Amino acid sequence: MKKNLFKSVAILAVVALSGVVFNSCKGSASGNGIVDEAIKQAEQTITAEESPVFGNLPLLHQQRLEAGTIVGKHFRELKTEDMDAAVKNKSLRDEAEKKLVEYYKAKFTEAANALEGKDIKVEFDKNQISDATVTLKVMNAERAYFNLAFDVTLAKPVNKEVEFKWVFMDAEGNELRTYSDYIVPGDKINREWMVTADQDFSSKFDHLYIKF
Repeated sequence: MKKNLFKSVAILAVVALSGVVFNSCKGSASGNGIVDEAIKQAEQTITAEESPVFGNLPLLHQQRLEAGTIVGKHFRELKTEDMDAAVKNKSLRDEAEKKLVEYYKAKFTEAANALEGKDIKVEFDKNQISDATVTLKVMNAERAYFNLAFDVTLAKPVNKEVEFKWVFMDAEGNELRTYSDYIVPGDKINREWMVTADQDFSSKFDHLYIKF
């Protein structure tokens, strides 16, 4: 009887000690470990096909937001019973957020630079435009900022101010977003306008329709 009682007490002690160790690790885990787990969860939760134009940049943007949310939630749920613990958790959070920024900065830079000079499909009315090419020009890789570089030849010269429009379209021909600028084109349009890969339509962007 005494032997069994001693065995039961020993088991309970081990279980209790394991719980203390687990909670301690959760509260004092390195910023690196927290971020690694957040990135893993974000990649498992946020999945989508690549954008026809921007590749995996829109997906990376969504995963970055999700990973940031996971990291923020982790630190909000930590209990800080004294000032030392609060200071330590603040340091760990700063470490985690810094690593998260660095990780996605590298991922964005790699993906964006791979798109330098990519040709964008262009549609137009041949009564207005005889030829057109649009290419991506990287402006800020780590933020996925690009310029759309337009080289457009008009069917007939236009010598007055006109509103030139470029419409973002999906693969099915649906309009996603329209932008415009007033210009005096003559017989050519050689201009650049900015676009980013983190907008709500970026993942569906397939081609442009241009008109004036």
